[in-house]
Amino acid sequence: MLLAGQCAGLVISPANAVYTGSELAHQVKDSGSQAVLCHPTLLPVVLEATAHWGKEMQKKRIVMACKRSEMESDNGHKCLDDFIGSEKLEPHVYKDPKEDLAYLCYSSGTTGLAKGVMTTVYNMTSVLSGLYCFMGEANDIGFAFLPMSHIYGLTKLVHLPILEGQTTVVVPRWETESALAAIQKYKATMMLLVPPVALILATDPIVDKYDISCMKYMLSGAAPLGPELQGRLRKRLGCHVTQAYGMTESSPTSHYGPYDQPRPGSCGKLLPNVQGRIVDAVTMKDVENIGDEGEIWMKGPIIMKGYINREEATRETIVEDGWLRTGDVAKVDEDGWFYITDRIKELIKYKGFQVPPAELEALLLEHPLVADAGVVGIHVEEQGTELPMGYVVLKDPKQAKSNPRLAEDIQAWVAERIANHKRLRGGIRFIEVIPKSPSGKILRRILREQAKKEGPVARVSKL
Repeated sequence: MLLAGQCAGLVISPANAVYTGSELAHQVKDSGSQAVLCHPTLLPVVLEATAHWGKEMQKKRIVMACKRSEMESDNGHKCLDDFIGSEKLEPHVYKDPKEDLAYLCYSSGTTGLAKGVMTTVYNMTSVLSGLYCFMGEANDIGFAFLPMSHIYGLTKLVHLPILEGQTTVVVPRWETESALAAIQKYKATMMLLVPPVALILATDPIVDKYDISCMKYMLSGAAPLGPELQGRLRKRLGCHVTQAYGMTESSPTSHYGPYDQPRPGSCGKLLPNVQGRIVDAVTMKDVENIGDEGEIWMKGPIIMKGYINREEATRETIVEDGWLRTGDVAKVDEDGWFYITDRIKELIKYKGFQVPPAELEALLLEHPLVADAGVVGIHVEEQGTELPMGYVVLKDPKQAKSNPRLAEDIQAWVAERIANHKRLRGGIRFIEVIPKSPSGKILRRILREQAKKEGPVARVSKL
């Protein structure tokens, strides 16, 4: 359906299937979407998100992503049957691929609420051309469990397999035993993964119950994979394990580690036609020496057109003759291999999913007992990911003493209003004041340092 939309000249804005109605409403309104294609099980969420259309327009604009025979009952909405005909249609011809949009995936970028990333046709063809020679052979069989609403899966699990002529085994999500059984059954040879899944494959005893010796290549992305874990995974499974790096804003891949040249801990080298810089955060000039750390900037045909309806945010992210500021701190060695060492940007990465702190802070401020809030990510080694953690200032500090479960109650209140991956799994700690700059911006660096010392709130971190 994605490719059909491209052939028709539509701009597609993929949405996460676990979004709540309010989260989806933000994307629908911000992107200016005129129609929604959804699975029947998600119709209640879509109806909530598009309530501003009115019931009459909802009937016209919401389409069920299935055949009518697959629906349990007729809900009055169109389905795929209504668009099938015998008439031959000519593919849409893009007049200016560098300007014409292909996708509007949503990303928080380096800061703030989710923004629509304007990915052009040229961006997509450029990144696919750059990756084409790296992603295995036509007789390889891919295993796909990552969400295809994210540009990581959209590019590498939808477009690339078709371009390569590869078979892909698709499952709805990672469930360890069923995933291992599917890999064993279908003899999958390639897999894209994220660090939490890498941790399972490297350490969980259950892996030994299945024969997955067919697996030849694993590519980790969405968050850094530590060299020790990368080595353990490679040794246990006997396959190549490498990493890639990028952002939604770079369509997404800018760096890639070739399978036959393992470099533990590195996110790889720049893709063809992509330029990179390491920039000192103080002087805003390139670092002087190989191995010096600084913010990674990049430039090339993969860089987005900008954020839709966000001119200021676009100017802050794309600067100086088209260079994209990533917000990530990195270093590069003498061979051109890049290593991500830290993050300037505020975005939290939970198991590869983006969690914008500002969104959670805004939600916390809606709680009747909360006066102020700050949210940061805290890395938990045993889970192989960051956990969102909240610092909260109460309107009346005495309430924390009178209700020992207040932090858990607020955490549960937040969980009811957001997607699963955005939950405050690191817990909530009460604080007297949220550190801020003179301009009023939350100093999350101070909160992150405090969180590292204190650790997650153990009794609520599993929620």
